[in-house]
Amino acid sequence: MSLPELSIKRPVLATVMTAALVLLGAVSLMNLGIAEYPNMTYPYVSVQITYEGAKPEQIDSQIVRKVEEAVGEARGVRHITSTSTEGTADIGIEFAMEIDAAAATQEVRDKVSAIRDDLPKGINEPVVARYDMNADPVAAIAITSDNMSQRELSILVEDKVKPALQQIAGVGKLSVFGQEKREIQMLMRPESLRAFALSPAEVADNVEKGLKETPGGVLRNSMGRLSLSTKIQVDRPQDLENLMIAQRGGQPVYFRQIGQTRDTIQDSTSVARYDGIRGIGIEVGKQSGGNAVKVAADVKAELLKLQKELPDTVQVHLVRDDAQRITDSMHGVYEDLILGGIFAVLVVFLFLGDIRSTLISAVTIPTSLIATFFAMSVAGFTINTMSMLGLSLAIGLLIDDAIVVVENIIRHREKGENPQEAAALGTKEIVLAVMATSFSVLAVFLPMGFMTGFIASFFKEFGLTISFAVLISLFISFTLTPMLASKFLRPEVQGTGFIAARQQAFSRWFDGLALRYGELLSTILAKHRKQTALIALLLFLASLSLLNLIGMDMLPYSDKGQFTVKYELQDGVSLSQKEASTQRIAEIIRQHEGVEHVYATSSTTEAESMFVKLVPKDERESQTEIIEKIRQELNALPGVKIYVEGLSDMGERPIAVSLTGTDMAKLGEASDIVVKALEEMPGAIDVTSSYRPGSPRLSVITKEARAHDLGVTNEVIGNTVSTLIEGKKTGKFSDTDEQVDVRLRLTESAREKPSQLSFIQVPTGKTDSAGLSRLVPLSSVADWKYETSPASLRRYDRQMEVRVSANVSGISLGEFEEQWAEKLETLELPAGVSTGSAGEATEMDETMGSIIQTLVLAVAFIFMILSAQFESFLEPLAIMAALPLAFIGALLGLLLFGSGFSMISGIGLLLLMGLVTKNAILLVDYAKVRMAEGHSVNEALVMAGKARFRPILMTTIAMMMGMVPLALALGPGAEARAPMAHAILGGLVTSTILTLVVIPCLYSLLHRRN
Repeated sequence: MSLPELSIKRPVLATVMTAALVLLGAVSLMNLGIAEYPNMTYPYVSVQITYEGAKPEQIDSQIVRKVEEAVGEARGVRHITSTSTEGTADIGIEFAMEIDAAAATQEVRDKVSAIRDDLPKGINEPVVARYDMNADPVAAIAITSDNMSQRELSILVEDKVKPALQQIAGVGKLSVFGQEKREIQMLMRPESLRAFALSPAEVADNVEKGLKETPGGVLRNSMGRLSLSTKIQVDRPQDLENLMIAQRGGQPVYFRQIGQTRDTIQDSTSVARYDGIRGIGIEVGKQSGGNAVKVAADVKAELLKLQKELPDTVQVHLVRDDAQRITDSMHGVYEDLILGGIFAVLVVFLFLGDIRSTLISAVTIPTSLIATFFAMSVAGFTINTMSMLGLSLAIGLLIDDAIVVVENIIRHREKGENPQEAAALGTKEIVLAVMATSFSVLAVFLPMGFMTGFIASFFKEFGLTISFAVLISLFISFTLTPMLASKFLRPEVQGTGFIAARQQAFSRWFDGLALRYGELLSTILAKHRKQTALIALLLFLASLSLLNLIGMDMLPYSDKGQFTVKYELQDGVSLSQKEASTQRIAEIIRQHEGVEHVYATSSTTEAESMFVKLVPKDERESQTEIIEKIRQELNALPGVKIYVEGLSDMGERPIAVSLTGTDMAKLGEASDIVVKALEEMPGAIDVTSSYRPGSPRLSVITKEARAHDLGVTNEVIGNTVSTLIEGKKTGKFSDTDEQVDVRLRLTESAREKPSQLSFIQVPTGKTDSAGLSRLVPLSSVADWKYETSPASLRRYDRQMEVRVSANVSGISLGEFEEQWAEKLETLELPAGVSTGSAGEATEMDETMGSIIQTLVLAVAFIFMILSAQFESFLEPLAIMAALPLAFIGALLGLLLFGSGFSMISGIGLLLLMGLVTKNAILLVDYAKVRMAEGHSVNEALVMAGKARFRPILMTTIAMMMGMVPLALALGPGAEARAPMAHAILGGLVTSTILTLVVIPCLYSLLHRRN
């Protein structure tokens, strides 16, 4: 007994099976996580090493190169990128996608541990971490106050706000900007050090010993055990001045004799401002695998609670809420789903004219959609842009099978068969064709499992979500649909009223259209088969020229209502100067219409950044227009180079040119040439280079011969200078429940002028009569001079690198890349400099290659399915001719709607591969039945055309109407999804019209040759 027959005879069983799927789906929907993109495991490992006070050149030679050599031996390493800045080394290791990220992280950790002894002794412990794409901040907060000082606000954040946020389930890393941290500074006077013949190393060693608590063992007696420890009583920071730091002439020397203690704050490294008001910025990250929307919602709820508990003069601002943007985008997708479903149902009613048959067909949509959430839950998916995009596309597919089944059952009812018999025979007659069409759609998305690179994990949830929905829809079409038809479908009764009259008029018109189509097809098959096929071929070839008109992009632009403006000043500028420039630029941005808030940060190590939040989309002009106005105004400022990030979902600017070599001077020269050439290119904006000629630096140069004679090593000189100028952390001061860093350094006045270096003394390897190390002036063993040094050094695959980046405006990325490649070949770069492509352009090439590979596999799988169904290797060729026919309309649709060919529109093409074959299968399958009854090929094709004209147009128009909300791009971020609908709408129009004519001609030609 077949599944449809079983469902018809046992209606309760069919109902219960469907209800179980819907119930499981509803429960799964409530528990599914929400994210912007699918959970992706990206095998990228970072190594960060801090070496306070070290120059970028020292970081590069003493740390980065050694780490690169060690980790380069790890299995599966693709690229190694490193950046050396003052005091910090950042090394990024990118592995092949097939390498397990956890295993790669552990291997890198082992490699770094193996060379730990070869690295400088003054470094902090290396931090090895796996990059988690899904752990990006879900919210950003700014806390300001009307009357509190920055230190008081910092204490409030540390004691009240951070603990409240950290206790929220799912919250991960908290990054704080603009915070002032307390620090106890022990400030030494250089003249006092010289008077007591003290070296900074001796002072630091004794301060560290004095602050250290030493365990003394355990006392045990009959009453129990008592732990012992020894420490110096330090109740106040001033008590540190009583520490003995040396003995001279048998007498103790106390710190108060050579300096003083100050309870102050650490040197500021960042400043945060919200709408011009200085405050504290906090970025809230989520734990890996957490629900971004839930975490953000909990954070917002906690902020509302905190605002009530904090003083009235303190304001808490939710600066950035990406989770809200994701939620709004998801709501837009839900609306597209609902509207698409309603439109599709209305189309079915228009064609069938019966509310019962319409509802029987329409019930497939909600049941299949809800049940799909259960399959998504089992597969470990989330509700994200890609999975919901799959459901949006599936709307038309879900009702297709049910429409074909119901329409065929209606035909049998019109012959006078009883309900059960009509439902069973009508479903049985169409079962193979319906299965073939559904499997054709599955064949398109199955190859997505073979896609390689970053794009593979991106598309997995999209393809499988559609596959789940189609399979569930197929199951319901063979169970619930025939069962409902057998119970509730009644012989057609002419209705009355305005709507019924309009529908009946449409039916009469459509029946006449079907007759005229049959006559046209009969004429074409008799006289114009070859000409029709030739015209179709010429149209396809002509459509290929449209590729040059529509352009190519990685991802379509979307108006997110937020973007980031960054700018760079010359190296060597102080933090206060940076902050002043940031305030001026932020004020200019805030004056533009459409700008709601500006959150700005200034840093000692990174480019200044301003996050701009716009008012709602319907209350302003487009984001592109606002950015262009801001860009023009800011670029007019002298000495400021700005660029905008956040225009692409990829995050970085789309154009990136990698210049590599061994000579930094030549790389700088090449950088200037490339920057100038890019700025001359039409469409290139925000052109910047990572190269900086250098910032002023005072270098201490060891006199090797003299230092060797005195037994002074370069390390001793470096540590001495670092301790005195940068300072050295010598321990912790315990103040109630607070542990405060204690830093030893020179007084502020002694650190201001380079001439103070003359007062510094360094210990030698020789001793005096008392056994103390002799000290000599720094000038005896070293010289110092002014130099220029780069603020940072980049390396790529173990070569020095300079990267030039740019945004693109008014031209597609693909077209710009072609023009730029031609111009790059004409540039005369210095010898030894190599160029390479990076950024979004490289990802686009890989993505398009994967899409083409998937298209080829999809075509191959469709051919296999059709060959198996029709038991022929030739007949499927006629059906598959519908594929290029869809390509014609897809390109036309993109051109007419002004969309480019991108990863998203490529998805639309993939879906079309499965959709357009459905109509051809319905035609050929019916024709074969009539041919088996003794009709000629052309007669059978004309009969098939007339019989399948209604279901073909009905399913196609239903699919198109399901795409209309998506194509209109009305919701937040909908511009990114619209190109896919544009391609599908255009492809469905041309493929349907041409399929009804061209496929019968090709099938007739192929059959005659057999």
